[in-house]
Amino acid sequence: MRDVVAAELNALSAPDGPLSAYSDRSTTSLYAADVGRYAFRRQLIEQYRERDGLYPDGGAAIITAGAPGAGKSTLRDSQVNNLADYRIIDADKVKDALIQQALSDDIYADRLATQLADGHKIAPRELAALVHRESVAVTEQARSRCVDRRENIVVEGTLAWQEQGPALFEEFATAGYSSLRVFAVEADRKLAHEQALRRWWTGRSQFTCGADALGGRFIPAESIDACYAGGEMSLCSEHAIKLIDVAQSGRIAHVHVTVFRPTGENAFEAVVDLEYP
Repeated sequence: MRDVVAAELNALSAPDGPLSAYSDRSTTSLYAADVGRYAFRRQLIEQYRERDGLYPDGGAAIITAGAPGAGKSTLRDSQVNNLADYRIIDADKVKDALIQQALSDDIYADRLATQLADGHKIAPRELAALVHRESVAVTEQARSRCVDRRENIVVEGTLAWQEQGPALFEEFATAGYSSLRVFAVEADRKLAHEQALRRWWTGRSQFTCGADALGGRFIPAESIDACYAGGEMSLCSEHAIKLIDVAQSGRIAHVHVTVFRPTGENAFEAVVDLEYP
């Protein structure tokens, strides 16, 4: 049943589907002419920044890389001993806030009324693609403000886009950061799909039994497939490794890139380890 429901959501999330990030029902499109939306975004950014208190202005940055479902958060938590000293820029938390606002505005009542093959309706987090583009914009603005203050920061990313890593490096270098750590997870495509489905289905099961009002966040299969191009490594790992070349400019004093491979439940081994200088 899990796979049947996932197939339905994949079809709905296709580029021409009603749950596509580029649908005319995305929040980016719906609020394009709404001046008040900018005020809401500013408020959301301030709430995001104030939620977890203050962070040291130590000029240390961490970037995660890997396909959705690869295990980036698990790896991060296992590798960073002083994680409490870092502000984590997590787009998923922004998505939740945007979804909550969408529920308050009642703009997706028809989508949420759609019944899937398991006999239950679409859960709010299964609309995540509709807030994706706006969440990216909000997350980038929040990160920019934190970087301006040189806060210790964790950027949760995939690095599937080849320009993302160099752009982040430039942002940190310009702000005077002295340390950049990159943690990449090299999970094979099948494992990434399975872990993403498992996490979503657990959330959906909690939603259908009334234990979680938002349910699980569904990741379209094509979002995972886009991280792989048939090479020996995922695009995410390849782009993470290339950051060591960018580091040769010396604009950030210390850059350390490590690619890990999952070896079991919450276990990883380093397969590539590069440092500058």
